[in-house]
Amino acid sequence: MKCNNWLFMGFIILLVLGLTVSTGCTKKEGKEEAEKLEVEEPKAATPEMELPAAVMDAINTHVPDAEIDKVEVAEEAGITFYDIEFKANRGEIEVTEDGTIIDIVTIITMEELPEAAAQAIKDAIEDATILRLEKSEIFSEIDTEGETGTVIKLDTHRFMYEAEVEKDGRTGEITVDADGNIIEPLKWDQEEI
Repeated sequence: MKCNNWLFMGFIILLVLGLTVSTGCTKKEGKEEAEKLEVEEPKAATPEMELPAAVMDAINTHVPDAEIDKVEVAEEAGITFYDIEFKANRGEIEVTEDGTIIDIVTIITMEELPEAAAQAIKDAIEDATILRLEKSEIFSEIDTEGETGTVIKLDTHRFMYEAEVEKDGRTGEITVDADGNIIEPLKWDQEEI
């Protein structure tokens, strides 16, 4: 009987050792797999890879060295255009697939606003805090008359100024022109319509 107990105990010890070694290998293999995943992790495709050459040419000409953050493709009256936002507060650009620029938006300071635009914004926002100011230089417009739209290049670029503001935990936006005329009145994001 004692011999059977020793055999049984020996079997249990071997079983435990076998499981320990097996688990150790599994952990080691798991660790090696995790290290491989970290090294071989695929990189996300950059937005530049998906853009037509004419769009990239427009970006490189008008916003050189800007790094693309986000790309949205839209269509209006049959015209496809790209709304491209840049990293590091470099603004954004809207350009048609043939490279025609609709507008270029740059981030500005209050000192860079025309006086009439600055006053109109200050009057409209009262005691709200300005979070961001943008200058939009409009190069072209999309004419939606007729069966298909057309892009009309402006002889003289127009400028609009947008302020993103915050008050009491709500954010809002207002758009004015260089003369201080309100293009889009202050609208709060959480405002009931």
